[in-house]
Amino acid sequence: MSAHPSAGSFRSHRAVRAFGALGAAALLAALPVHAEFSPLSTHPEGFGMPVAPMGARERAMGEGGMAAVNPRGFFLPNISRAAWHDRTVFLASLEGDVDWLRDRNSSTRQSSGGFPTLATLFHTKIAGTFGVHYQQTYLRNFEVRAPATPGEPQAAYVTEGGVYGLGASWAYAPVSWLALGLTHNIVLGRDRTIRPVTFDGVAPLEAEPLADTTLETSSTGRSTTVSTTIRLPASVDLAFSYTHPATLDVSRRRATGGQGSDPVADTTSSLPRAFAVGAGWKQGRRQTVVADFFYEAWDDDGLRNPAWQASAGYEFRASESPFDGLLERTAWRAGGGYKVLYLREVPELFATAGFGMPLGPRGHQLDVAVKYGHRRLDGNTFFQEDYLKVTASVTGVSVWGQPVRKRR
Repeated sequence: MSAHPSAGSFRSHRAVRAFGALGAAALLAALPVHAEFSPLSTHPEGFGMPVAPMGARERAMGEGGMAAVNPRGFFLPNISRAAWHDRTVFLASLEGDVDWLRDRNSSTRQSSGGFPTLATLFHTKIAGTFGVHYQQTYLRNFEVRAPATPGEPQAAYVTEGGVYGLGASWAYAPVSWLALGLTHNIVLGRDRTIRPVTFDGVAPLEAEPLADTTLETSSTGRSTTVSTTIRLPASVDLAFSYTHPATLDVSRRRATGGQGSDPVADTTSSLPRAFAVGAGWKQGRRQTVVADFFYEAWDDDGLRNPAWQASAGYEFRASESPFDGLLERTAWRAGGGYKVLYLREVPELFATAGFGMPLGPRGHQLDVAVKYGHRRLDGNTFFQEDYLKVTASVTGVSVWGQPVRKRR
């Protein structure tokens, strides 16, 4: 005989779903709409600060999870995981951070945030899983003020923008232990550097053209990623992905003093090839351990350098039954990692934690991650930077075409 939940259970599920939705809406609505704050983001040779290409579940596990197969997750470097999805998935993420930046002379705190991921993954029984996504890749938001001297203008440089990707993907499992993935991105870049000028006292007339100088750039290109996941005995998964380098066509426009434009020659830029490998081990249905390594082959030109990241994480889930209590069905996660950024070999050490809360009995999920990171650059432009980042992902799943008795 099959067990049927009581009316009180259904009311409880509705209350949990409503509470979770309201909590998610309040958290996401509270986030500001700026890019990440860092002195590295102002360099014109770079693209800004990198944004993690994953949802809050993987971010909470040390930004790992290449091989930690989740039937409802999204992990852009390894889209092959989606071949084992059991349903169609809709995912949206928002994140915000508070940043403490210190140099030899001052200390600054700034709140910032972003809207890094929107994705839909359509599961089919025969042809695999097809997806479309929007992903923020790099973001910049930074301001530098030059000290004023008597009779000279005071200049401030404001840099904002970033690189974004619109993509389509396909994942397919030809056999039960092997999954393949293909992702194609249209890369779009938009940057703006503004130099507003103010004057103390009487400034020379020749200083007037310096006011309100703006440089805008637009970039377009394409990139492709291939990935695979292998399921081994003893509940071990291995994953690998490769991203081909992309050439970006860059158009530039400069305006001075609001009096028309000064043409600037167009140019090209490039995104490097990237590799990622990962391993995941799942003990029963409750515990998952992951370890990942990422590498980006930037050209070493004195400012940019090869970048890499090593990370590990852990997840514990007490129960997946829709009839257990909310705390029993909540997944708890933690992790950490070390990375070297692609600009000026700046090292970063970070730790993460978070949870995943079900929104009702059908598989909808709210994932929340908190990340603490520390960056430090020694040299002529010494700085150290601490930040606290909060990421929230809301995942919805469809039950189109499934009988009621199979919905869980």
